[in-house]
Amino acid sequence: MNHSTLNVPTCEVDPLLVSGVARGEPAACEALAAALHDHEGRCLSSGPGYLVLSGLGQLDEEAARRFVLAVSAMLGWPMPQDFDGEMIREVRDRGVTLESGATVRYSDTRQGGNLHTDGMHRPGEIPAYFTLHCVRQAASGGALVLVHVDDLVRELCLEPDVVAALREPVHFDTRDGRPDRPATVPRSILEFDGGSPRITYLREYVESAHRRPGIAPLSRLQVRAMDRLDALLAREDLRTYRRLEPGQLIVINNRTIVHGRTAFENEPGEGRNRLLFRTWIAAAR
Repeated sequence: MNHSTLNVPTCEVDPLLVSGVARGEPAACEALAAALHDHEGRCLSSGPGYLVLSGLGQLDEEAARRFVLAVSAMLGWPMPQDFDGEMIREVRDRGVTLESGATVRYSDTRQGGNLHTDGMHRPGEIPAYFTLHCVRQAASGGALVLVHVDDLVRELCLEPDVVAALREPVHFDTRDGRPDRPATVPRSILEFDGGSPRITYLREYVESAHRRPGIAPLSRLQVRAMDRLDALLAREDLRTYRRLEPGQLIVINNRTIVHGRTAFENEPGEGRNRLLFRTWIAAAR
């Protein structure tokens, strides 16, 4: 079954509940947590792998930050997104491209493509989920692109050598130029946890890691396996497109969904550029 055809609920959150959660009111937080846990089993742990919350447009930026962190804590443990402990990442165009330098991150650009999972380049635990809260949307473009790992594995299982190559560890570039930080982290692109597939990917970070001194080059089979994976990620019949509107928040299963976006153009004028708040969430312990 193609997960892109599944009907994904958009949960409209009551404005009073939204305000209460943003203020940290216990009753409001408990009510929203109960609703999220109900959706988690049907939409995140299984099913399509993502859930959209709507009705958050009343929040200013500071209240939106508090709301997003509260939702993240309901689903697990909010994680720092860099070595400096950043808990909320502003996903916006900072006037750079991935080709601009070794420390540029995809979230700093307005580029499209580069389908990936989040946090694959950081040592330690990979986020189980991540959130994106839309504060402002671009004038054009900026739609999310989502591909479910089950749909990829259904195609890849016909090529056992490709699956085997994707299960071999590769290096991911940490995109941190400081000498006291690790330059790369080894991980497998494809894993199976109790028979369920899990994916970790951003090809640009793999290729840049394997250009570093002391890191062995990728084998021809590894390159061919990523070529095959990229061909599947480009297939329109495996993709879902979702353009968030201001006041919407999406929660995505980071181990089952490969995501990206279409390239975007911003509205002219200060304070009108596309802005999303992102959190990473470790699995509840």
